[in-house]
Amino acid sequence: MPRTYQDPTIDIFPSARIDTVSPLIFSGFIEHLGRCIYGGILPATRETFPYTPRKPCPKDQFTETPSNLLTSQGFRKDVLEVIRDEVAVPAMRWPGGNFVSSYHWEDGVGPLEGRKRRPELAWGFEESNVFGTDEFISWCREAKCEPYICLNMGTGTLSEALHWVEYCNGTGDTYYANLRRKHTGQDEPYKVKYWSLGNEVYGPWQVGQQTASAYATIAHQWAHAIKLFDPSVILVSCGLSGLDEWDGVVIDRLVDQVDLHSVHLYTGFGDRDRSQAEKEFGRSVHGPEAAEYALEIARGLINKARVAKRVSKPIKIAFDEYGVWDETVGTPHNGLEQFYNLTDALAMACWLNVFVRQADLVEMACIAQSVNVISPIITGPTGLFKQTIYYPLYLFSKYMRGGTSIKVEVDSPVFEGETLPTWISTIKGKPKLLDVSATLHPKALCVAVVNRSEDTTYTDVPLRIASWDAERVKVGRVEAHEIWHEDVKARNGWESKEEVAVKSSTEEWKGSWTFKKHSFTLLVIEF
Repeated sequence: MPRTYQDPTIDIFPSARIDTVSPLIFSGFIEHLGRCIYGGILPATRETFPYTPRKPCPKDQFTETPSNLLTSQGFRKDVLEVIRDEVAVPAMRWPGGNFVSSYHWEDGVGPLEGRKRRPELAWGFEESNVFGTDEFISWCREAKCEPYICLNMGTGTLSEALHWVEYCNGTGDTYYANLRRKHTGQDEPYKVKYWSLGNEVYGPWQVGQQTASAYATIAHQWAHAIKLFDPSVILVSCGLSGLDEWDGVVIDRLVDQVDLHSVHLYTGFGDRDRSQAEKEFGRSVHGPEAAEYALEIARGLINKARVAKRVSKPIKIAFDEYGVWDETVGTPHNGLEQFYNLTDALAMACWLNVFVRQADLVEMACIAQSVNVISPIITGPTGLFKQTIYYPLYLFSKYMRGGTSIKVEVDSPVFEGETLPTWISTIKGKPKLLDVSATLHPKALCVAVVNRSEDTTYTDVPLRIASWDAERVKVGRVEAHEIWHEDVKARNGWESKEEVAVKSSTEEWKGSWTFKKHSFTLLVIEF
């Protein structure tokens, strides 16, 4: 039967190489919020369990984590195993997030009995400061990931920031380098490479909100001073969504001072009333289209500023907060604990497709957040379960990491419904129902396909590999890793830990594949 216009095709161009997929796009983010640190990284105790006047700690019902489930330094083994051994997270951003804008790092170093308990202004909790800089670095060493520290540009000062850099990276006979030696008993510096110049300083929710011009002036001074102390550090400017006036002002001023520009964006906001229920799927799975367009705008802003200031080095993007988050579900009242379904997993796969397709621009991406808070994993006192959004992250990290992103052209029907934000359809263009990225490896071609049609299965979709002779392809096999469930609202939980998970198979490659309705498929085509 002849194929029709509505029949999708996928054309892959191995010779049209974009760039190597940076391992750093699989980075994470932990913040002093809800049960992320206390209950996620460390076990929660009666002293550290997140407290808020709106939601007092139920100490009479408190269950401690047994010591045999902890490392010698007191970190949760199960969380470490997922982050280190399964996803292999390469870098971790800390301590915020909004938390950082009223965080003073010296409160969180030294003997525990001397640390100050403080009101936490961003989320309305109290901070015990049991987990501070030394604990963070120790945890990163256990997790085998690079520490990425965000500086307090809300209530913090330049002197405080310089002292923090000195504490972490100082090698001389100076006060804060010696203070680190005193606290740790070790001479070696922490060598923290990544430092962010504040978090979301543009936001009215932020302690210490600033205008773009005011922030850019201060950040320029901070960057200059920090580089004088340690020229090897990688500095990240505070961006908005990549396409806002804020980004243009900040990039114009800092393009010759920083190495990366941050972008923050979440998708998956939705109306939860029944009248809007039919819109949730389409809004969620097509939301990451906004991120791709924002990245293209940011690319132009960066290049314009580089030309104006004659900056030869590339300035790339740190998408250091992204994720699927419905603010009506994950709220400060519940510590931003949101339980994800299959729809959210497909949205997460689309997010990762964006980063792969934009491999020449996106150097780092930090999922927000790594445990308990709008997170792929949820812990209890004695165990954890993996949410639906965990599985795309795992598959991309295992199979797409380090490959060369290559061009893909997709011909498929488009989404005719309402997108969120609405400008996706009106400005970027109606999203295609098949969302695809591809990476080339020494012995395999990996193709990630999200079928964003809620109701239509696409059968025997041709995957045409340009310039590959038949002999090279026909001897190969294909591994298929699929995430699918009949119900788009299916989710995992304590009683159904793998209701939504990965199903894998291997067969001979025939040049086409069937993509089930509302599914994610990662094909590993061997050659």
